[in-house]
Amino acid sequence: MATRQIIAELSQRIRTIERTSQRAAPQTDLALNGLPGLERLLGDAGWPRGCLVEWLAEGRGAGSTSLALWASRAAWRDNLLVMIDSQREWHAPAAMSFAVDLNKTVFIRPEQPLDALWSLEQTLRTRGIGAVVCDVDKLSSQACRRLQLAAETGGGLGILLRPAMARRQPSFAEYRFLVQPLPNTSDAAVSRRWRVELLRARRQFAQRSIVVELSNGSDGLCVAAELASATPAA
Repeated sequence: MATRQIIAELSQRIRTIERTSQRAAPQTDLALNGLPGLERLLGDAGWPRGCLVEWLAEGRGAGSTSLALWASRAAWRDNLLVMIDSQREWHAPAAMSFAVDLNKTVFIRPEQPLDALWSLEQTLRTRGIGAVVCDVDKLSSQACRRLQLAAETGGGLGILLRPAMARRQPSFAEYRFLVQPLPNTSDAAVSRRWRVELLRARRQFAQRSIVVELSNGSDGLCVAAELASATPAA
């Protein structure tokens, strides 16, 4: 009896959240000014506020965290950024390389995976937070749906860093990207290269993938020249 009552209360809570989000006034999209070439994938859509974005990669150190932070800079640049670090691998000095304001950044280090999901949902539900970044290995469709509703309620951007095998799982994310490190070219000015592939989009997209290069000099990130004449995907 107690279980049925809990389920009924949760169902009512979800319906209330959905009605509230439907009544909310539409918000303009965030500009795509953090990661060069991203507009080739998303067109003029921009980052929608109050949604989830998944960044998939094969193993740690592939660069998905770096690209996700660069791409979402418009969301957290003038707002609070929350980084949920259940692996205890993120360090504040490293975040400064992305122009992160540490005075507006909160690091949460939960002890258990369930604590990380709880922290993620609660911070997404809180208004005034620009973006929340969290490593998520396993995520049920019900939990993903709750996170989507929480992001819609709070209006921030939920950035989920997930393993590549998660591409076979259902998702409520607005966009799903796959990051693949590429071998460096003979150009000594380029330190790292990635292929960023758009696996899923709830809106029409312009192109399937881009190649991004990180310069050793002052140029920073740029789109590989080989993509200058790429043909847009259907």
